[in-house]
Amino acid sequence: VKNEPPPLERALQVRVVAEQFVWNVHYAGADGIFGKTNPEFMGPTSPVGLDPEDPSGKDDIVAINQLHVPVHKPVIVHLSSKDVIHSFTIPVMRVKQDMIPGQVIRSWFEAKKTGNFEIACAQLCGLGHYRMRGFFVVETQEAFEAWLKQMAPAPPPPAAVPTAPSAPQAHTV
Repeated sequence: VKNEPPPLERALQVRVVAEQFVWNVHYAGADGIFGKTNPEFMGPTSPVGLDPEDPSGKDDIVAINQLHVPVHKPVIVHLSSKDVIHSFTIPVMRVKQDMIPGQVIRSWFEAKKTGNFEIACAQLCGLGHYRMRGFFVVETQEAFEAWLKQMAPAPPPPAAVPTAPSAPQAHTV
């Protein structure tokens, strides 16, 4: 049994933020750096609270109820909850970890075969608890990279190039 997490530089790091009744999954973008988060920025367009002014977060990827990972790569999940106690559970991986509001709890695993599996909440977290179901997809490295590319936010439009002011026009009376 391995209890020590792998070195951070060898692992895929993912943030999972639970809320009634959704799994918000946050991946660092192409720059490999997670954008800063703050609960004050949480809302329908930013379920993990990405700081809109942080350039590191502009390319981050947020998926709802979908955790994709490459096969044969250690994965470190940073777990937190917005509202109540949840229990992040991937039965096929024998992963189960409670998530407590205000805390970030780290867990890790390494999938050995590809496939589509389920994420469940093993804590009775409210009346809609039965709907708190996510999808755990283990795929090849190539398929994972293609999925990340598909999920990546569109790049911002190029900034307008300022033009020289035009010469003043003569007025006639």
